[in-house]
Amino acid sequence: MQQATIETILKISAAITAAILGWMAVLKPLLAARKEKKHRRQDAIEKVLSDDKAYRRLVLDKLDALDGRFVVMDKIIADLQRDNIERAYCMFVVEHGYCPSGMKEAISDTFKSYKERGYNHIAKNRVDELIALPEFPQR
Repeated sequence: MQQATIETILKISAAITAAILGWMAVLKPLLAARKEKKHRRQDAIEKVLSDDKAYRRLVLDKLDALDGRFVVMDKIIADLQRDNIERAYCMFVVEHGYCPSGMKEAISDTFKSYKERGYNHIAKNRVDELIALPEFPQR
């Protein structure tokens, strides 16, 4: 009786082992394909992230370069504004002795923009003198 039970258990065990080995033969290529697909997808994601990082670095470098150019252009504009204020001062205060209201407004706007850029120098005194001038020539 025990001999028959052991033989039966061995036969069942052999059948289960054969079934497992059979399924392993079927499942192993499927699992390998799934693992390969997952690996390819991960590589693609890493490549996209790497490309995106490189693109972002390129954009940031270009923005930094533009920022430097804007600073230079801002200084150039401030220099031109100061030059216009000085020219108006020489023309109206030194030469003519009067300044029309339209020019006073334009000079005030120029000085306001000049001051917003963080500059002042002696331009405030020049603008104050220009604003104080009469609007029409003395007769």
